[in-house]
Amino acid sequence: MATQTQTKLPPPRPDLSFARPPKSPVALFFWRWRMWFESTFVLSMLEPWEKILLLTILSISITLFMTGALKYMPQHLERMQHRAVYYLSGQEGEKNLSSIWQWLNRSADVLGKKEL
Repeated sequence: MATQTQTKLPPPRPDLSFARPPKSPVALFFWRWRMWFESTFVLSMLEPWEKILLLTILSISITLFMTGALKYMPQHLERMQHRAVYYLSGQEGEKNLSSIWQWLNRSADVLGKKEL
């Protein structure tokens, strides 16, 4: 009659071993961080090459932003401080802020003594 042939079928479920929590506490910490990161930024839906490309672009962008911030932020803060001194005191080129603090203290004294 009919002969039955045994064929090797794939397992009924996909292999989800990467999603199972590990046993050690340190590995469990990093596994939880990885699962949080992948699910928050929807990396679990991307293919491996897309993950690598996206994370490479992200790391390059963060590196460039941090380099720019660390290199140019001190100069920018100093320039903003000079502009604030000019706008508050009306004098350009004042390096110390003692006159501004004196002016603010005088203003606070006047406002504090004023009766409503």
